[in-house]
Amino acid sequence: MNASPGSTAVSCSFRAPRSAAPLALLAAVSMTGCAPPQGGGLEVSESPALGADNGLRTHNGLRTHNGLTLVSDLARSSGLAPSSELMSTADGRLQVAYLVKCALPANRTLVKTDKYGTKYSFTGEIGLAPEWETASCGQTCQEWVTACLLAFENTTGVHVPVWMVAEHPAIGFGLSPEYPRQEGSFFGNIFASNPLEYYCGGRDYSVAPIAGRIGSPTADTSYTDIYGPSGLCKPQCTGSDYPHVGDGYKACSGWNHVITIWRK
Repeated sequence: MNASPGSTAVSCSFRAPRSAAPLALLAAVSMTGCAPPQGGGLEVSESPALGADNGLRTHNGLRTHNGLTLVSDLARSSGLAPSSELMSTADGRLQVAYLVKCALPANRTLVKTDKYGTKYSFTGEIGLAPEWETASCGQTCQEWVTACLLAFENTTGVHVPVWMVAEHPAIGFGLSPEYPRQEGSFFGNIFASNPLEYYCGGRDYSVAPIAGRIGSPTADTSYTDIYGPSGLCKPQCTGSDYPHVGDGYKACSGWNHVITIWRK
């Protein structure tokens, strides 16, 4: 599966880490994947490659201040050492899976070992920050990974397919008729000392919302609507350019790394 411009169908549920340093992803190996459908776009699996039955839940050991500063030490291996919280718990490993899923392209895989000697593979899919594999994650990297993780957040922990668009070469703009409802856009920086986690509502924010996601009364997400309760992205954000006018947004209130989600 090559990272190429076009929209990406993915699924949701995540909550975020807060530090950002080299993702010294050990034992990177090649992976094969599916080809993009005709006309552009890239469909990826709706869950991380861990055999998990549930998605990431906001309140299931995935709190921002729950040992997630360990992510900063990945380059030196201590952040994902066998004894670390991220590798020693199922929730921690699931978080790593989503970090790798967002940051690395589909031909990269990280292999790590827990304290019992069990090996786990974490497979890239979207490729928003491939530089994080061997170098530090700068502000641009941090903001793209943040937008991706927030877009996956689902307080029910259930995998829900969504359609992702963004002004990033690994995603791009373009829509699918199978995903007609514009849910909202996500942006911020969870890696900052004071994590910033934002969204704004899309045009169909309140139309048949998905349980556990924005717009649903059951949602209890970590992020806030930057434009107030039920605030919409339009006209506050800068929209995508022709020929993709209306697909999504390029910037919102100074945040220039924005991901817009469409749902069924």
